[in-house]
Amino acid sequence: MRFRHSEDSSDQANVDMTPLIDVVFILLIFFILSASFQQQNQIKVERPNSQVTDTISSVSVTVSVDQQGQIWLDNQAVEVAMLTSRVKQKVAQANNVSVVIDVDKSVDSGRLIQVIDKVRIAGVNNVAVATES
Repeated sequence: MRFRHSEDSSDQANVDMTPLIDVVFILLIFFILSASFQQQNQIKVERPNSQVTDTISSVSVTVSVDQQGQIWLDNQAVEVAMLTSRVKQKVAQANNVSVVIDVDKSVDSGRLIQVIDKVRIAGVNNVAVATES
């Protein structure tokens, strides 16, 4: 039995990259669409600056204090006396809830401490103040 070997036929192995590129783009679209986007607060607050930054992976409740000292909970104005009960209602469904206080830098520290106290009285131990990095 003789094998014919021809020098002029040079078949090279070619890999078609089109299916691989298709799969990569489909995965990219999947991860973009499945990523969770956190909407920032709609209340105009100029945050104070900070040298140290921490990131919170899941913010459950955001309490804002604007320039006039008005307190906002989920974009609704709240009186100081009602803040504890409203925060209790918000955090009743989940355990290990975190609260971020978004306060304007012109607000006096007494008002900030008052808000932090009301949130802690509501039973939230993980309280943070949002700052600019």
